[in-house]
Amino acid sequence: MGSRSLLNLGLVALVVALLLVTYFRPGLEPEPEPQPITGPLDPAAVTTIHIERQDRAPLVFSKEEDLWYLIKTGGRLPAADFQVRALLRLPMATSLRSYPADSLELAALGLDPPRATVRIDALTVHFGTTDALERKRYVRIDDAIHLIDDQYQHLINGEWAIFVSGRLLATRGPVSRLELPGMTLAYDDDRHWQLDPEQAMASADALQGLIDRWQMASALYVQSYSGSESAEYVTLHTRDSEEPLHLQVVSHTPDLILARPDWGIQYHLSSDMQASLFTLPEPLPEPETGSTTTPDP
Repeated sequence: MGSRSLLNLGLVALVVALLLVTYFRPGLEPEPEPQPITGPLDPAAVTTIHIERQDRAPLVFSKEEDLWYLIKTGGRLPAADFQVRALLRLPMATSLRSYPADSLELAALGLDPPRATVRIDALTVHFGTTDALERKRYVRIDDAIHLIDDQYQHLINGEWAIFVSGRLLATRGPVSRLELPGMTLAYDDDRHWQLDPEQAMASADALQGLIDRWQMASALYVQSYSGSESAEYVTLHTRDSEEPLHLQVVSHTPDLILARPDWGIQYHLSSDMQASLFTLPEPLPEPETGSTTTPDP
């Protein structure tokens, strides 16, 4: 075997050896797998969530009979399931690194005082600043500081209205009367929908479809009520309450905006909801019936 072949074999052997060293890392302990920032927590067992923020009013959530509510002065509002579920995932956040709390300067990390504090039942999580290099968030639980992916700060600092359910009829029962600008649908004792003023071509399916769309209507997002001088309202009566629901029509176009001034919120719905919630579908045209003749024998 020539010297060039021996040299090539030696180079191959060296590359293989380097790869093996890189892969098995002899003499080095394997890096520990990332762990959640706290022990197991059953989201279904949680009943309260409190959020305190430096620059915004605190938020309080309470679960009653498997439904979450945002507690506001003078009442409670049905909470958005998606946002609450996001908060309940916080205890399962992965700790990328952790340090003893007494080994770090807490004020420099925004943890003394904390930027925000989330209490999920008995669990307390303090939020600090982000790491300058990795853009990970410092959080403190008891005597440990963790670095986690920064997925919660925008939610924790969000406007209170984003935590309100987008369902227009959340927690309300079946509609029994719908009063729209220009027409009213009422459920009679014979379990039929009556339309006023009458439309000869309006079918029972079309009336029920309009009611169903209101029953299930949901906003793209919710904001705090910005005020409106609109005198146009939609009124809905439901079978489970003597109090009707009044929705102020803030805007029809370019987006449909319906407000609940009593709750201080407004629902922003997609533009195509305007037609489906305020009009009945056009009746299908009658099939053309041409004259038929019997062919001559």
